[in-house]
Amino acid sequence: MITRRTLLRTAAAGATLAVIGIGPAFAAADKTMTADIVVVGAGSAGLAAAVQAAEKGAKVILLEKNAFVGGNSQHAEGLFAVESEYQRLRSDPQTREGAFRQFLERHQYEVDPILARDFIYGSAENIDWLHKHDINFRVVRMTPWEEATWHEILEYKGTMHGSALVKALKDHADKLGVTTLVSTPAKALISNDKGDIVGVTAYSEDDEQNITIKAKAVILSSGSFGENKKLVREWAGRDPESWKASLPINKTGDGILMALDKGAQRGPVSFIGHLGTEGKGIGFASELYTTSWQPSAIWVNSDGHRFVNEDVSLSFSQSANIIYTQYGHHAWSIFDESQVEYMINRGVDSGVGVIVPVGRKLTKLKDEIKKALEVNSDGFKAASSVRELAKKIGVPYKNLDQAIENYNEACKVGHDGLFFKDVKYMRPINTRKLYAIRLGAYFFSAFGGLVVNRDFQVLDKNNKPMKGLYATGLEVSKMVGHTYTTWTSGWAFGFAAYSGRHAALNAVEAIK
Repeated sequence: MITRRTLLRTAAAGATLAVIGIGPAFAAADKTMTADIVVVGAGSAGLAAAVQAAEKGAKVILLEKNAFVGGNSQHAEGLFAVESEYQRLRSDPQTREGAFRQFLERHQYEVDPILARDFIYGSAENIDWLHKHDINFRVVRMTPWEEATWHEILEYKGTMHGSALVKALKDHADKLGVTTLVSTPAKALISNDKGDIVGVTAYSEDDEQNITIKAKAVILSSGSFGENKKLVREWAGRDPESWKASLPINKTGDGILMALDKGAQRGPVSFIGHLGTEGKGIGFASELYTTSWQPSAIWVNSDGHRFVNEDVSLSFSQSANIIYTQYGHHAWSIFDESQVEYMINRGVDSGVGVIVPVGRKLTKLKDEIKKALEVNSDGFKAASSVRELAKKIGVPYKNLDQAIENYNEACKVGHDGLFFKDVKYMRPINTRKLYAIRLGAYFFSAFGGLVVNRDFQVLDKNNKPMKGLYATGLEVSKMVGHTYTTWTSGWAFGFAAYSGRHAALNAVEAIK
C-alpha cells in the first residue's frame, strides 16, 4: 500500500539523487516559506552568518540536517587571531604582516592570498565581535612548534570551548528571531531562468514534509565532505580506509554538491589531519590514546625502521602525513616502562588540544594498558624483549633491534644524527619491558570544495560569481594548502566564524 509517508520519503530520496545529478528533480513541496537569507548548516559559520544577517535586519531561516546545532564546531576549542586585545594584554609580539608572510610560506602559496590577508587582518575584529556576543577567550600556545594565535573559548552557561560558542550564538539567533529548523536537510538549490540562486528545497524529517524556501540569497555553511568516502577518494586521492574522519558528525559534502549541481567551480581540498590510534580497549582521547601523541617514543614503520623525528607529533597535522606515507599507511610508536612512569608522575609532553593539556598526569594509564592487553588489542602490544615485540607487531626483528640500539646510542651522546630530534624528548628505550601502540592517519575535518571571491560569492566554472550564492567555512577552497598547518592554531575555527559573518554582511548589502 502506498501511503503519504512513503510518497514523501520517495520524494526526499529523489531530491538527494537530483543533487548529485541522478534521478528526477525534487518533487513539489508541501510547504513554502520565504526569507531574505537562507543559511544552510548551523555550525559556527552558519550561526555567525545567521546572527550577523539578522542584526542587519534580514529575515533569516537557518537549516540544519542534524537534530542539533553546532556540527564539528562543538568539538573545536579555539579561534585564530593576530593582534587581538587579548594578545595585546599579553604583550605578544606576533604581527598581522608577519603572520601573513609566514602563512603564505607554510602553505607554499597554494592559497588565495587576498582572502587569507582579509581574514588575518580581520581576525582581531572577529574576536571582538564574538566577545560582544558573550564569548570570552584566553590565548594559548599549544606547542613549541606553533605561535600563540589560539584563542581558547571559556565557559558560557556551563559549556566550554566550541560548545560555548555554539550555545552563545544560538541564544543570540533566537533573540533576533532567526527561524532555526533542525532535522531539516537542504536538498537542492533553486535557480531562476537567469541562473541566479533564489532559494532552496529542504525536507523536514520530523514533519515528513517537503519545504520550498524562497530567498534573495543562500549562504552555504554545511561543513566538509569528510564522511563521504567516495569524495575523499575522488577529490583528495586518499584511501578512506586509511585516512579516516575521527569525529563523524554527518558531514557528507551536501552544500558543495548542491552548488556543483548548479554549475559551481570545484576547488582543491585539504584536511585538518592528525595522528592517532584505535583498536580494542582504546578509547578516543583516552590516556592510552594520548600516548600515541607523545614525542619521546620512537616510531618505526612496517619494516622496523625509524623514519622521522618523533617530535613532529607536536604538529599533529604533519604527523598524519608522514604516517600515511608509510607502507600500509601506519606505523608503531614504541616506548618502555620508564616512559609510562614519566607520563604518570610528570605528565605528557604533547597535549591533545586542551582536552588533554600539556602536563596532564595519566593516572589511569596502567589500568588502561592492562585492559587493552586483556582484550588482546590489535592496536596495542607489550613484550619483555625486542624479539618478542617485533613478532607481535609484525616487523623484522633485526631492523627493530638496530633501530632501538642506534636510538639509545643517540640518547647517550645527546644528538640524533639521523633525524635531528629535539634532544629534550630523547629518552633511551629500556628493552626489558616494551610497549607499542599502532599509529594511524586521521583527520578532524576536510577543508575546501568551492571557490569563492573576496565577498564569499561562489564562483562558477567560468570564474564568475553566482548571484545569490555564498559559501563559508570548511566549504571554501584555497584557504589552506595541501596540508593544514597548526602553526596558525585555530585557523579553521576562526575562519568559519569570520567567513560566516562576512558572507552575511555582503549578502545583506547585495539584496538591498
